[in-house]
Amino acid sequence: MSETAVLPDPRPYSGIDQSPLHALATQLLSENNLGRLVAAEAALDAELAAQLRHGGDADIAKAISTAPNPAVVRLLSERLRVAIEQPLAGSAQHAVVFAIPVVMVAGVRGQHEIPGKLPDVAVLQTLLTEHGIFQRGSDIQLAGKLLDREQLLAIQPSQLLRWRDALQYASGGLPHEFKESPIKVDGDGVFLRYLVGVAMQPADAPAVVQLNATPGQWAMAFSKLLSEQLKHDAMTFFPLPRAPQAWLAALDDGRVAQQEIRFQVFASNTLRKLREAGETPVAVLSCHDNGELRVTLGAEKNGEEWAGFIWPLGPLDRVDALQGMMSMLLRECHHDDIRIVGEILPTVKDNLPYFPLPTELPVSATRH
Repeated sequence: MSETAVLPDPRPYSGIDQSPLHALATQLLSENNLGRLVAAEAALDAELAAQLRHGGDADIAKAISTAPNPAVVRLLSERLRVAIEQPLAGSAQHAVVFAIPVVMVAGVRGQHEIPGKLPDVAVLQTLLTEHGIFQRGSDIQLAGKLLDREQLLAIQPSQLLRWRDALQYASGGLPHEFKESPIKVDGDGVFLRYLVGVAMQPADAPAVVQLNATPGQWAMAFSKLLSEQLKHDAMTFFPLPRAPQAWLAALDDGRVAQQEIRFQVFASNTLRKLREAGETPVAVLSCHDNGELRVTLGAEKNGEEWAGFIWPLGPLDRVDALQGMMSMLLRECHHDDIRIVGEILPTVKDNLPYFPLPTELPVSATRH
């Protein structure tokens, strides 16, 4: 460990192009000439479009998961989103398929089940229209079912492309049988659900859905409405809605938002318990060979007092950004003793998940 230690990226990258998409992405990333850069981007987009038209979702997913380096992962993910969201040239209108991630912090004495459907989604759609997130008078349909992330993941990019081009009106919603995903609260937890919808976007017209809108009055009103519709006398409940987003962006944003809030809850609760026990807390951040970032919050000199947090690294996660976010949040909790392990650690030690304890680290351990 050194005084400049940063968390290493534990995800395996081969450094070798293994598919046509890798080669095209690598060529684009290495190009400096503007003309050739435009041509390289067009070639990559054309290959993605061809694979989407022929149902090559598995090949695209494999290309992203086996990318030779993080830059290729990010580029392929970005161009895939563009391929799905950008309408065909000359089309009079296209369908905007969107999702709204909602992170829910809930706690109850005993158990409670949060319903998998809003009692009145029309009121929510009206609220979003009044706050300018939905354009008044536009053809937009927001479904009332609360969906888990797995259902959104099951919709392939090629299907999103077909919906974009084939749907002619929004009033019927998306032509897919989604299932309600109720939430079983046993004690407390941080949960993620999605509301999905479709809007018809005329060509050359202002956006009918404000995707990625900045949080503001609309978000507070949205949260209050959800609280009222899903409240239960025995439950504390804090819904935290995100802005409507294109489908693939919402998938990643919802995952990250849920993990961030889980970490906030973990850090504040664990630090409080350690301090109440008269211990001096220490945070240890480490990366492990199964692609996880782990945080150990423990007592400086008592190896029996600690708790662990796991962040499974997604394809688009930046380890340096996560290190910065976690360090900043810990400091907001008035905690400055943050130690960074600069090498990749094993996932398991002594037949148990390995969380390096403050008592294991040398006195000269890095303080971030």
